[in-house]
Amino acid sequence: MGNMGIKKQTLFLLLLFCLGTLLLVGGIFLYGMNNIRSHAVQIGQSIGQSAADNSSAILREDLKGDLRRMLTNRGKQIELIFANLSQNVTMLSREMTKIKQAPQDYHLREVAEPRRELAGQLSAQLQYAPTVSKGSAALQREIGLTANLQDWLFQINSSQDTVAAVYVASATGFCITVDDRSDKKFKNGETEPFTIDFRTRPWYHDATTQKKLIFSNVFHDLYSGNLGITCAAPYYDQAGEVAGVVGAGMFLTQVSEVIEGTRLGETGYGFLMDTQGHIIFSAKDSGVLQATGPEGKSLLDSEDEALAQIAQQMTAKETGISEVVIDGTPCYLAYTPITEMNASYGIVMEAAEVDSPVQANAEIIEQTTADFIGILNQSIQRTLLAVLVLAGLFLLAVPFISNRVAERFVSPIHELADGVREIASGNLEKKLSINTGNEIEHLAVCFNAMTDELQSQMKNLAQVTADKERISTELSVATNIQESMLPRIFPPFPEKKEFDIYANMHPAKEVGGDFYDFYMVDENHVMITIADVSGKGVPAALFMVIAKTILKNFALTMSGSNDLAPLVSCTNDQLCQNNDAMMFVTAFVGLLNIKTGHFTYVNAGHNPPLVYRSKENKFSYMNVKRNFVLGGMDELNFVGQDLTLEPGDKLFLYTDGVTEALNEAEELYGEERLLQTLNAPETNSLNLQELLAAVQKSLSSHVGTAAQSDDITMLALSYYGDKPQ
Repeated sequence: MGNMGIKKQTLFLLLLFCLGTLLLVGGIFLYGMNNIRSHAVQIGQSIGQSAADNSSAILREDLKGDLRRMLTNRGKQIELIFANLSQNVTMLSREMTKIKQAPQDYHLREVAEPRRELAGQLSAQLQYAPTVSKGSAALQREIGLTANLQDWLFQINSSQDTVAAVYVASATGFCITVDDRSDKKFKNGETEPFTIDFRTRPWYHDATTQKKLIFSNVFHDLYSGNLGITCAAPYYDQAGEVAGVVGAGMFLTQVSEVIEGTRLGETGYGFLMDTQGHIIFSAKDSGVLQATGPEGKSLLDSEDEALAQIAQQMTAKETGISEVVIDGTPCYLAYTPITEMNASYGIVMEAAEVDSPVQANAEIIEQTTADFIGILNQSIQRTLLAVLVLAGLFLLAVPFISNRVAERFVSPIHELADGVREIASGNLEKKLSINTGNEIEHLAVCFNAMTDELQSQMKNLAQVTADKERISTELSVATNIQESMLPRIFPPFPEKKEFDIYANMHPAKEVGGDFYDFYMVDENHVMITIADVSGKGVPAALFMVIAKTILKNFALTMSGSNDLAPLVSCTNDQLCQNNDAMMFVTAFVGLLNIKTGHFTYVNAGHNPPLVYRSKENKFSYMNVKRNFVLGGMDELNFVGQDLTLEPGDKLFLYTDGVTEALNEAEELYGEERLLQTLNAPETNSLNLQELLAAVQKSLSSHVGTAAQSDDITMLALSYYGDKPQ
């Protein structure tokens, strides 16, 4: 530099100083950026793993809660079905006790011994014990009095699909059974039915010994050898002594339809265990939880200590959920007692299916963390590019600018590192405030966005999943329960040739407030009902169940058509009690004598039905007195009316969802349009199912694309008289 002037030397020294400063600051910057990247990646992965673990734990508990709720709902459904069976058997016991204690109030009725030709038909059959003298006048009188119970036996057997046989067994050595297996009472090649002493059966012994209603242990059926159970109760004579036992029996194959119900996910299944640890029903055909019956190995003696411990808790009538390995597969096992059967119900679901949402949650958080690291790398690359551009400027700038530029970049990096460390310590509320106007500020914004997203994901994911599963499960169970309560088998009384009936319901929501019902109150009278509960959805469906149950319970106590109006009044008073929700029901209730065609009816604020007169060949609206609705005001007297149906006449009942159906222009379907549809020439030759379909088609044509605003329910009845058409 000796030949260089002072100006050049100064410039040269200045350039060397700037270059050295640039290299020094650049090296520090690159080191800092690499260091912050390593820390940020490590901290981001740590935060992501922590969030995944915490949210997955919460979600797993929520999913186990869903399994508990599924168990509770199914258990209540099973309990309700067996409670209904217990109620029916209790009514049989009371009625038979009345017959025994007041025989003067009853006529002697006939009942025959089994006949082969009645195989497959529901019939009452008389059987004797081997040592009984059939010629005894006292015995025959008792049989004639006991035969008064056969109408009740027919009603219970035909109204409950799970019941195989209903019977009354006397302590004097005879039994009256109502079932469809009359041919099974004969041995091969013999013409006389074989005798059997029902007093030796386990259900008879348990009921008479304990003197209360019981569900028997599983036993082998007399005729088929299949496994079954019986709900039985004793009845008493005038001295208060046990005079016999009434009961209703079911095969375990029929119980399975109650226990299994709807499918429990992809891998789930149910089972039933008695108090001795025997699996009396299971959807599994093999493995430790397959059904073995009372003679099989008890689950209490299982070599698997965890499974044996769960069996002990189930026999102790506890409720819970446990993780256990079943047949080599990790599973969740939830269980609850079934009080009516003195048993315990369990649901098994593979852990892989329950934990699949947890795995999906972990994958979402893992992807979020990976996205963050990608944004981090992209931000660092952009920052390095900016540094290279600035490096060229530094070579042309004065030394003090180098110092300022270095300070401008290093300072926010340290601030970012400090903020990231605080976030990594678990403070997701920390917000980085860096206003550099470059990629470092963008990196800070990304950190803030990541913490917000993780918080939101953790809070919302578990709540959304739990709410969706809970609502779906509850609505599914409610829909199944409501559908199972309405008669759905047509024709309902194939042995009755005097009339035919058909009905359907289309709820506006998953569950509705409309209902229809029909049942034989005795051999010659059929009760029909159609009703509409105020409101829609689950509240209306619950009130519908109450109204239907009360009305039917009162109806089964009727002694004649004169009781119909008082029956409706009693139902109204019962519904008014504790009706804090102020709900009400419009209803049309009728009682038809299928032999004479005499039809007695009461209209409680409901739409007027239509009657078809075959002689006039047209439908017309019935002249009905609009009594007040049910459940609105107690202590009301309802007025009944009557008419007589001729062979070929029809009745058409409906709810206001038909006449008040709206189209896109908000025009009502109306009563006149309904009358025109029913009287159309093409409907004359239609059967009842086709007639309701024609009305539904007319409704759909009128409504078009408008949403269904109310439940739509229709019921039609054809009367043929003693000479069926």
